[in-house]
Amino acid sequence: MTDTSAWKSAARGAVALFGLGMIGVLALAVYSVPMLREIPELSALSYPTLVLLASANSMILLVVVVLLGTVTAPRIDLNSHVFAWASGGTPNWSEIRDSFPLAVVLGSGLFVVVAVIDAAFAQFTQFPVNEPTTDTDALRDLFVSVPMRLFYGGITEELLLRWGFMAPLAYVLWWGRNKVGDATETPSATIMWVAIVVSAVAFGVGHLPALASMFELTTPIIVRTIALNALVGIALGWLFWRRSLETAMIAHAMFHVALVAVSSVIIVVA
Repeated sequence: MTDTSAWKSAARGAVALFGLGMIGVLALAVYSVPMLREIPELSALSYPTLVLLASANSMILLVVVVLLGTVTAPRIDLNSHVFAWASGGTPNWSEIRDSFPLAVVLGSGLFVVVAVIDAAFAQFTQFPVNEPTTDTDALRDLFVSVPMRLFYGGITEELLLRWGFMAPLAYVLWWGRNKVGDATETPSATIMWVAIVVSAVAFGVGHLPALASMFELTTPIIVRTIALNALVGIALGWLFWRRSLETAMIAHAMFHVALVAVSSVIIVVA
């Protein structure tokens, strides 16, 4: 395959992943529209304009990270079956089927672990108490967030953090290691774990702005947010490394499925 053909194939794979990630970007934008309408300067804008405004930054970021992952991930054997399919490769769809039970169990289990740890340290974090709402309002708010949780959390965040951050970081570390030592065909386990942990911590840090928009961040809240999300990110990064990007996406989505299911029960029963 010539260099031109290779780049065209990679470009098709990148476009496919970008399209997949845009599902989550649009879900987040739609979820954000009611909040944008509360801003006086934006209240008169049309619904499509608000969706476009809400998705602009995320869309630009998605372009960048998809390109970074496209250049680096295939070179260090980090797999995406969607990318392989769109770029003319040989996707192993059976791997997704075989890994599905693991993704479901791991994603759901991660929610349980995070919930237990969060409850154990609740006395230290002491989140501000919101004004009480009716069960109907709470359920409505929860279910309105479902598309954003599943598509942005499950798909787009995996593209941002795993494909677009973890893969390039692992590639750079591997490239640097090859320059100063004996060259290897793929990154070592140590390099991969460094990339997994760093991207997982970045995943946790990335959740701070949303919290900061709701209330003042304290040190315990910052530590709690980064630590719990990093725990999830490490597991998802391992799935990306050992299985595929799509397996990590399924596990991430299942985390939110478990969250919504348990939250619904708590709202109804409490």
